[in-house]
Amino acid sequence: MLDAGEVDMTIGVPPSSTGRILNAPLFDERFVCILRKDHPAASLDLDLETFLSLSHLLVSPENDRFGVVDAALAKQGLKRRLALTLPHLYAAPALVASSDMIATILEGVLEASGQAEYLCVRKPPIQLDPISFTLSWHRRNDTHPAQRWFRDCITDIFHQGPTQKSG
Repeated sequence: MLDAGEVDMTIGVPPSSTGRILNAPLFDERFVCILRKDHPAASLDLDLETFLSLSHLLVSPENDRFGVVDAALAKQGLKRRLALTLPHLYAAPALVASSDMIATILEGVLEASGQAEYLCVRKPPIQLDPISFTLSWHRRNDTHPAQRWFRDCITDIFHQGPTQKSG
């Protein structure tokens, strides 16, 4: 869409490009594991053995049955048991809150879900690098004054400390 000129900017995981798509870092998002507060495993340490014994919910917009958790496990010769794959990230916390599944999601999704009070949050028992989100735009718009101003507004918002934000 950036190449076609259908959108001026995007916020998300940076696209791979050959230099025509420019990026500015905005924030990193870490992964957390969630399960319902009264889940039998909620009172246990979430070690790798416990993690692998649970039924997992995978969010995959492309409906793949393989995600970043599966890639990290595969490096160790391990697999998890997938109970459900769904395409909508923000549906995961509500489904987990009313089931026996565990999900590994981005912390910001949990915070925005309205479900945090019903969920137990744990650190994943495997190494998962944070996901970096960027502001991306096409090189042809790099020097456009209005777009430069708007990009600066967006990056300023993300780079201000919490006590500096107004409004």
